[in-house]
This record gives sequence, structure tokens and C-alpha cells, in this order.
Amino acid sequence: MSTDTSERKRLGVQLLTPQGVAWSGNATMVIAPSVMGEVGILPRHAPLIAFLKVGDTRIKTLEDTEVVFATTDGYLSVEEDKVLVMVEQAEEAATIDRARAEAALRRAEEKLAAAAEDEAERRAAEAAKLRAENRLRVIDRHK
Repeated sequence: MSTDTSERKRLGVQLLTPQGVAWSGNATMVIAPSVMGEVGILPRHAPLIAFLKVGDTRIKTLEDTEVVFATTDGYLSVEEDKVLVMVEQAEEAATIDRARAEAALRRAEEKLAAAAEDEAERRAAEAAKLRAENRLRVIDRHK
């Protein structure tokens, strides 16, 4: 098999958050954490819409490198070799600051302990804790 990237099948990929584009470009594969289990998308994949859960989204570039993001809940759509990943938050593993992630986890745990009977505060604190734990897990696995 040739390693010439001009001959390789490719996917057009966009990773979007409400703040804007987290990553955009061509790739050979996208791996994302769907609620039904990890899903891998290759060129010529059948059309698909999947709900995503908190986890790591990996993009294999045409240069055979892997770009990894700590991502939150969202959606993935595949249509005609175009992959659209829409999530609330996406942070590239290479840019995650461990000390900041650990501080966010401590704050979330404190808020969770203080939430007591307030259901909305408890859910917000649990979500923040899950995001902080995911960021730490992603940097441990991919740095």
C-alpha cells in the first residue's frame, strides 16, 4: 500500500463547540465515544448520527498523527465522507494543564458536597466533576 497521502481515502472532519471550531481538516479516521460504545469512522462509512458521551475523541490525520480531544456530550454525524462532531466542550489533550484540571476536580467535589438537597446544583457539580475526571483521564492516556 502506498503511503502517498494524495492517494489515500479521506474524511472531511469538523469538531465544533458553541465557542467555535476546535478542529477542522482531513483525516483517515475518527474515533468517538458514543453512548452505545466507541465508534470508529473510516472513509465510505454509511450515513450515521450518534449521541456522544464524555470521553476522548481521536482524529487520525493524513500524516498518520493522532489529535486527541477531551470531549463532552454531543452528537456525531457522518454523511458522504464528512464527519461533523458537535460537543459542548473540546480540549486538545496536548494543551490540558494537569494542575488546572486537578483544581477543577477539587472545586467540583466541594460543590457536590455542598449541594445537599439542591438538585440543580448537585447535577451541575456532578457534570463538572465528570468533565474534570475526563480531562485527567485523557492526559494520562494520551500525553
